[in-house]
Amino acid sequence: MRMNTALMDEALIIVGAGHAGGRAALTLREEGYSGRLILVGDEPHLPYERPPLSKGLLQGAMDLAGCSLCDRARLTELRIEHIAGNPVSRLEPQHHRLQLADGQWLSYARLLLATGGRARRLPQEQTNLLYLRTHDDALALRNVLRPGVRLVIVGGGFIGLEVAATARGLGCQVTLLEAGSRLAGRVLPPVISEALLDLHRLHGVDVRLNVALESIDAEAVQLVNGQRLPCDLVVVGIGMQPNIELAVAAGLDVGQGIRVDAYLRTSAPAIYAAGDVCEFRLGGLYQRQETWRNAEAQGRHAALNLLGRELPFETTPGFWSDQYDWGLQTVGVMTPLIVSRVLPDGGLLLFYLTTDGHLQGACGWAPGQRVAKDIKLCERLIAARIPLAAASLADPDLSLKQLLRG
Repeated sequence: MRMNTALMDEALIIVGAGHAGGRAALTLREEGYSGRLILVGDEPHLPYERPPLSKGLLQGAMDLAGCSLCDRARLTELRIEHIAGNPVSRLEPQHHRLQLADGQWLSYARLLLATGGRARRLPQEQTNLLYLRTHDDALALRNVLRPGVRLVIVGGGFIGLEVAATARGLGCQVTLLEAGSRLAGRVLPPVISEALLDLHRLHGVDVRLNVALESIDAEAVQLVNGQRLPCDLVVVGIGMQPNIELAVAAGLDVGQGIRVDAYLRTSAPAIYAAGDVCEFRLGGLYQRQETWRNAEAQGRHAALNLLGRELPFETTPGFWSDQYDWGLQTVGVMTPLIVSRVLPDGGLLLFYLTTDGHLQGACGWAPGQRVAKDIKLCERLIAARIPLAAASLADPDLSLKQLLRG
C-alpha cells in the first residue's frame, strides 16, 4: 500500500471515540498506518455502537463489551492511544494543534472530527426525567424499568418507539406522546407509520398523537389540552443535537453539522469530519445521517483519506429498527413514485422509483428479519440501474433476484 510518508512522523488524532471515530482508528491500523495514533473521547468507555442501547443493553441481554468495537487489549496491541474522559476544549487549525480539558496540548498532522451529538433536552432537569444517548444513560434507565412502572415517553421517533417496545417487554405501563400526526413522520411513509401505530397499540402502548406538553413534575405529565398523566418516569426522545461547538469556535464552516466536501474534508486544511456530526452533500443538498450505517461507512472512508487516498465519499443511505418481533429496514432515497408489494406474512415492501423506472430506494416491514434479504437485493438493483416495471415489483411471486438477473 502506498502511504504518505510525511504522516509517519506526526500524530493522526481522532476527536470523538464513538462508533465513527473508533472505526476510523481501527481502519487506519488495518490499512498499514504505523505512526502515532490518538483517539480522544468524552466518555470513559471504549468505542461502542449505539443501536443496542435501546434494545439488548436496555433489556439486560447485552453488556458494554457486547456492543464495543474492540476491547482494551486490542487497542493496546494496535498502539492506539485512547484518551478517555478528557475532551478537547480548544482547536487551533492554523497551528495544527488542540488542547484537552486538563490543559495538555497535542499537535497533529491530520485530524478527524467525529464528535457525534447529544440528546436534545427539555429546559427542566429533575430526577424522574431521563434521556437515552449514551451507555451510561442506558444503564440509568435499565435500573428503573421494572414491572408496573408507569412510563411516559416524549417523542414518537425511533428512540422513543424502541424504548417503548423494550419497556413493554419488561412489564412497564407505557404512554407515548407524539406532537405530530403520525409516528416517525419525518422519515417514514404514512403506511409504515400506521403499521407502527397498530403494532404498539396491540402491545398495550397508549399512543397519543397531536399532543403538546404543558409541564412535567415529579408525579405527572401535564398536557396543553388539560389532561394530566400520572407517571413514575419520563423518557425524552426528541432528537439529537450535533456537537459542533468545537468546530464553530475554530472557525470551520458549519450548518446543521460540520460541513465537508466530497472527500469528507472540512473547510480547514488537514481536518476531516465523519459520523453524526458530519454534514455532507447527497443529491446536491447538505444533510446529516444519524445511522449506524453512516457512522461505519464514514469512519472507514475518512481513515482512507486521512492517509492521502483522495477518494470521494459515495453512499447509499439506509437504516433499520427492531420493534417487538417486527423489523423495519430502508435503503436508498425515498422518491415520490411508490410501488407496494404485500408479503405473505403480512409484511410490506415499498419500492421508490424514478419517472424512468429506475429503483432509487426501498422500505421493508415484516416479522423478524424477513425483509433483510430483500433490502440487500434492492440495494443491488439500485446500483445496477436496471429499468423496472411497476407491475413486476408489485408481484410477490416474482422474486427480486429474477429482476436483478434482468
